[in-house]
Amino acid sequence: MTDSEFEDLMTLHQAEIYRYLRYLGAGESSAEDLAQETFIRAYRSLEKLESDDDRGRAAWLRGIARNVFLMDCRNKKRNPVRFDSRQLDEAESFWKENFLRGGDGFDLIEALRECLKKLPVKQREVIDRHYSAGESRKEIACFLGITEDGVKILLRRIRAALGKCVEGRGEEGLA
Repeated sequence: MTDSEFEDLMTLHQAEIYRYLRYLGAGESSAEDLAQETFIRAYRSLEKLESDDDRGRAAWLRGIARNVFLMDCRNKKRNPVRFDSRQLDEAESFWKENFLRGGDGFDLIEALRECLKKLPVKQREVIDRHYSAGESRKEIACFLGITEDGVKILLRRIRAALGKCVEGRGEEGLA
């Protein structure tokens, strides 16, 4: 795996690994540090990566993240979450069923991409300005000629519509 391919792997999975560490019990800043440590260890052990598919890579990274979390708990002589291997397996199953919803996470990403394509142009531009360009509600309000509260309401409605569309895995239309 080239450095560029590893960077793509990291970009693709970093949010999932952070959420997984938070689910295991890490605090916000600790989860950020542990996610970084997860990718450092993953990079150092790329020769152990046996999977070429995204689902296998995600599971491999979660395993590393779990070990990093447990080692961090041991090193800090604390264990905010007391569990045994059976409970870890149950946590992994719960994660897959409730967060990945029977998929591998990539089905949700693909559904979101499809749903974003179905948004009306104005709504897609608002999403792009807010999330891609990092514009504030005030900047978007000036662009649209509406109030900041109007932008807040519009973003809330767009996110709700996207959520409903993704739940239907991109099969529902957007209005």
